[in-house]
Amino acid sequence: MIYSMTGYAANPIQINSATIQLEIKSVNHRFLDITIKSAEEFKPLENQLRTLISQHISRGKIDIKLFLKENHNHNSTLKLNHELLKKYLSLVTQIEEYGISQAPLTIPQILAIPGILSQAQFEADEIQEPLLAEFAVLLTKFVQTQSIEGDKLQQLLSSRLEQIAEIVTQIKPILNNIITEYQAKLKQRLAEFMQESEVNDARLQQELAFFCQKMDVSEEIDRLQAHVNEFNALLQKGGQIGKRLDFICQEMHREANTFGSKSVAIETTQKAVDLKVLIEQIREQVQNIM
Repeated sequence: MIYSMTGYAANPIQINSATIQLEIKSVNHRFLDITIKSAEEFKPLENQLRTLISQHISRGKIDIKLFLKENHNHNSTLKLNHELLKKYLSLVTQIEEYGISQAPLTIPQILAIPGILSQAQFEADEIQEPLLAEFAVLLTKFVQTQSIEGDKLQQLLSSRLEQIAEIVTQIKPILNNIITEYQAKLKQRLAEFMQESEVNDARLQQELAFFCQKMDVSEEIDRLQAHVNEFNALLQKGGQIGKRLDFICQEMHREANTFGSKSVAIETTQKAVDLKVLIEQIREQVQNIM
């Protein structure tokens, strides 16, 4: 089983009378990069959340959101922020010293001042154990979404690898046909050049051997096939294989480039292009694998 670095999970959790919203999402990244956005009352738990994440995930840009959606008990125990009210009234007095008058402040106006009403805050010890337990459950769900995405990637990659293997199978008979056709053309040209009805067989074999050596791509094709086999084996093995697959893609691209540079016919040039397109498609998807 392989895992994608793309995943998402969210869930509201209930702790006593409070409803807390938890959210985890991720995209691909070379390393593990964790960002946590949480309300002040949850700040003391951030290091423990990071530890839980790193125990299950090795790569990816992880964004975690943790905030309070609703707290019925706290809504019933609103408190007046006396310090903020004093500062606000002091500012009003300073303004009035400039001769600017206003109608008397009403209670609804005072209560509408941002921050003038506060709620009792959570105690970290009160929420730590249940919150971490719920986060662990959500993290399991999150990893499952990465697994589902990983299955889709595996199917796509396997399809592309089958196409590469098919092209490799097609190349060998094409090369044999090219050599046969070149041998006939070479014999005709030598006959015309030497103005002989019979061409010296040794000279023909020498020219043909030079041509075959120039276009010999057997090593490149064999290595490409070996890379395809190794890639398939890693997909079956699963685990955290993204970096290894990326390296294999680079090697596959190298072999396809060399094969293309040795091409002496339109057919093989087209096959080289097809190979590079498929390998690039594979490499793009590999960037999402953990």
